[in-house]
Amino acid sequence: MNLLRYTSILATIGCLLLACSTSNTKQTGEVIEELSFKTVSVNDNFWRPRIDKNRTVGIWAALEEGRKDFENFDVAAGKASKENYAGGMANDSNVFKIIQGAAYALADTPDQELEDTFDSIIDRIVAAQQPDGYLFTYWIVNDLFKRWTDLFRGFELYCAGHLFEAAVAYHQATGKRKLLDAAIAYADHIDSVFGPGRENEVFSHEEIELGLYKLYKETGDKKYLDLSAFFIDERGKPERMTVDKMTPPDNDPNAGTPWRWRPPAYMQDHLPFTEQFYAVGHAVCATYLYSAVTDHSIEGETKYLPALDSIWNDIVEKKLYITGGIGTRQYHDEGFGSDFKLPEDSAYCETCANIGLTFWNRRMTSLHGESKYADLTELSMFNAALAGVSLSGNRFFYRNVLESKGKDLRRPWDAPPCCPTNVVRFLPEISSTIYGKRDSEIFINQFIGNEAEIEIRDQPISLKMETDYPWDGKISIEVYPLESVDLNLNIRIPGWARGELLPGNLYQYVNEEASSKEVSIKINGTIVNDYLLHKGYAVIERKWESGDVVELQLPMDIKMLKGNPRIEDVRGKVAISRGPLIYCFEEVDNEAYFEQQENLSLSLSDFETENRPNLLSGIVCINGKAVHDDSGKAVDITAIPYYAWNNRGPNNMKVWLQTKKN
Repeated sequence: MNLLRYTSILATIGCLLLACSTSNTKQTGEVIEELSFKTVSVNDNFWRPRIDKNRTVGIWAALEEGRKDFENFDVAAGKASKENYAGGMANDSNVFKIIQGAAYALADTPDQELEDTFDSIIDRIVAAQQPDGYLFTYWIVNDLFKRWTDLFRGFELYCAGHLFEAAVAYHQATGKRKLLDAAIAYADHIDSVFGPGRENEVFSHEEIELGLYKLYKETGDKKYLDLSAFFIDERGKPERMTVDKMTPPDNDPNAGTPWRWRPPAYMQDHLPFTEQFYAVGHAVCATYLYSAVTDHSIEGETKYLPALDSIWNDIVEKKLYITGGIGTRQYHDEGFGSDFKLPEDSAYCETCANIGLTFWNRRMTSLHGESKYADLTELSMFNAALAGVSLSGNRFFYRNVLESKGKDLRRPWDAPPCCPTNVVRFLPEISSTIYGKRDSEIFINQFIGNEAEIEIRDQPISLKMETDYPWDGKISIEVYPLESVDLNLNIRIPGWARGELLPGNLYQYVNEEASSKEVSIKINGTIVNDYLLHKGYAVIERKWESGDVVELQLPMDIKMLKGNPRIEDVRGKVAISRGPLIYCFEEVDNEAYFEQQENLSLSLSDFETENRPNLLSGIVCINGKAVHDDSGKAVDITAIPYYAWNNRGPNNMKVWLQTKKN
């Protein structure tokens, strides 16, 4: 018996015992509806400048760097010579992700030049579409007869999924249907090719599943929901492969047998999803698949729940970097490595995977209504995902190491440029992470200054959140219902404020006992002591009047974390955090430390914060000391937020430092 299938059967027994009651009773009315980018406007001092810079710098830089990808549609439309075609099978997706980012930017801030530019681009895309709806430039240009013949290496369905996401976003932001109609025509074509009794092979890069789901939500056409489910449920059937679909090279040892570009586990195709209880394979593909499966679970499908919960626990307890990054194996499969194998200097932590993790955990927050999923969204969003883009907004990391020997540097573009284009669409949709609603409840999932309009039981409610988070733990929330209203305000109390970075024991605080501060909640200036803490949310139930103010104070202590001893790379080391931020040490601030680091140990005391408004676009840094093991002499050291490293040129960097308790 296949080892993965055998271990999966064993896991199934335990997971079903823990989760079967949930999977049998989960109802769509229990899920939380996420408030979209259309109803929330970010105005704080942390995310707002990044969103603006993405619109004024990042998107335009992506247009320039990716101009060849846009020109491919002109070639496919017969308006440019075939010799001008450039790029590989996945390049259409870059165009669609940039359009999606532009849509979110336009919904946030009207920009006529930007809108006119993308209207013109959409005209060029639609001109390349075939009469039957097919829209994939690689085969349109190179050999239309080969379409749908190389799914294992090809990216037709992957690019289609990104087209669907872009089309829905652009329609929602501008009301214009041209790209949406093109997406519908392509989706109808795909539906005529794939499905029960038709083509039933899967593909290497998941994405179409969640793209089809968004198309279903926008159009209400259930066939897109059904086709999305079909693609999910077809995974785990490797016996369906046929040699005529893709023949291996003559010298390949598998010649004469069904062959793939990668083994099935690479593309999460080793088992049916309902039997997948461990995170394996390409980390980006996995998060896209998990996102789509969670979408279906939110819709009311219960069969996936045991697998989803088990995979989440597997990542959080064994395969997650302290920065909220995932993926350890660069050259093997860009995917999840072995349990507790989390190297620092060779960490992969692809920016796309880190962003994908936030996509998935936003959905898990809606599905389960538990703060631990919003905690992981926050951890990755403020650290691993944000590190993927420079403060200038136009340089990007593909991989995000936790230790650098000075050779790492953000670049204006990559081959492939999946990470820059993912950042372009990630930043302007940050507003969608903040709120959720359910019946007469509002959920506050993230602390980002904003103004929002929420409708609860047909009554509009305005919310205004003010905060200097993540530098300060004070969050003020003003509530303005049209009329007095009874509702529950559920405010996430982060795990890090309750003594737990995330569930499990992968990372634990070293000096939690040193914290004397507690979470404080006030309403209209009066301390609230009798609130219920439910699933990590402080539940405040009352009749709300216009102008009521809730003040949340979170303790922003400097904390040190240690890793599970099974993580070989971090034994005897500690990392530093403050609030939601993980900190790191760059040589530019710590020359003396890096010169003597082999003989220095981090002291567990004497750390203090320093506000540096003119450093790295404004940060709170942490100053402390490292002590020489032999002489006892101390060396001053300074830590900066991990997301901000490598903005002053390439230099040595560490997240984890050696320590010994004094």
